[in-house]
Amino acid sequence: MPTLSALRSSPHFAPLFAHVFVLCWPILVWQINRLFSWSRREGYPNILYSVSRWGFITIVYLGDRQDPDAYKPLPRIFRPLTDASYASDLPANLATSESLTAVPPLSRAAGEVAPKGPEGALPSILDST
Repeated sequence: MPTLSALRSSPHFAPLFAHVFVLCWPILVWQINRLFSWSRREGYPNILYSVSRWGFITIVYLGDRQDPDAYKPLPRIFRPLTDASYASDLPANLATSESLTAVPPLSRAAGEVAPKGPEGALPSILDST
């Protein structure tokens, strides 16, 4: 059961104490403790209530009770990054950046204007002539 000083210093209940007359703070503490013990016992997680200037609490709306048999989804479990399912499908020789230097340069990169070969034929990349 929270005390008057604990409730008054709480950021959730400080506006209630600012609204109620100082002489009626013990009534407000009694009403808050009574409301929360009742809501916990009855199983109402969401309650809309109003507070009068005299510290009396009036319940305006009751939310739905929590159903213990209701479906609760399974918690998500994340695999560690070392899991084999995150592995790449590329072969080991293509996965490295050193394998990119093994490709021969194109003839245009060497300064040649037009590739040599028969007219109308497509030049091969591997031809060095």
